[in-house]
Amino acid sequence: MSRSLKKRKNHWTNKVHESILCKNEEGDLGLELKGGAENGQFPVIGELLPGRAVCHSGKLFEDELLLEVNGTPVAGLTTRDVQAVVKHSKDPVRLKCLKQGEASFSAARYFTFLSSND
Repeated sequence: MSRSLKKRKNHWTNKVHESILCKNEEGDLGLELKGGAENGQFPVIGELLPGRAVCHSGKLFEDELLLEVNGTPVAGLTTRDVQAVVKHSKDPVRLKCLKQGEASFSAARYFTFLSSND
């Protein structure tokens, strides 16, 4: 196996995971969003409200970077814009997230690049 293929196993794209949530009666996901472009940060999953965040598949954790909502890149958006994307998304809502760490800056930068070229 070539060296480049071995390196890909540890690539940050392998750490991106998807969680599927359903909206509650009020039309929200039962979680708080933090960060956002207005704070010079990427959107981050905040507090998961007990009994209100219903996760159907995958796992969702606080302080993870939010990269996509139903296939729409949200890196570089304000918190209000991300909330609007969630509000206008059809149920169930698919969130692509990445645990913060070494690779998170590269990942967020990559998703910002993708959304700016659309």
